[in-house]
Amino acid sequence: MTAPWQRSFLNFAGPGIDRPSDTLRVTDDEAAEILAKLVAQAWTAQLPARLLQNSGYTIRHARQGFNTAIFKVGQIVGFYAGSYLWIAAEHRGKGLSTPLILAAAEQRGGSIMPPGVVLQGYTPAGLAAHRKAHRQSILDATERLIPGRVRTPGAADFVRLRLAGATR
Repeated sequence: MTAPWQRSFLNFAGPGIDRPSDTLRVTDDEAAEILAKLVAQAWTAQLPARLLQNSGYTIRHARQGFNTAIFKVGQIVGFYAGSYLWIAAEHRGKGLSTPLILAAAEQRGGSIMPPGVVLQGYTPAGLAAHRKAHRQSILDATERLIPGRVRTPGAADFVRLRLAGATR
């Protein structure tokens, strides 16, 4: 299985990166509809803590489909459901999007694109979150492969060029 860091950003996020728009934002009403479906799903055990360092939160995958969610005290506070990424307003700004995006990408074979989806839209903030997550996956891989290298200038570029090939 391919890891996120082994893909270019374009292959990680798909061609929708070319035209971000605020009109693609998941509204609270849309999120409520998705949440109503997600709460009925069966979920895996929580994923390894390396993906999430914020105490009190856990990440889990739905047992069916390509849905990943962040839980706090047993309630879903964020999700990557199909093509929709959302975190409840009161939980934003806590560093949750990067581990959520990377967990979804791991479940989906290194890309956040769900099977059968060829184009996914992004808001400017969503695109920035995906860029940050992809870069973090490269930095994490660098640290695993060459301990101490992640803290040096150009570490992400080193991994991109040497291990993953050219990226967009």
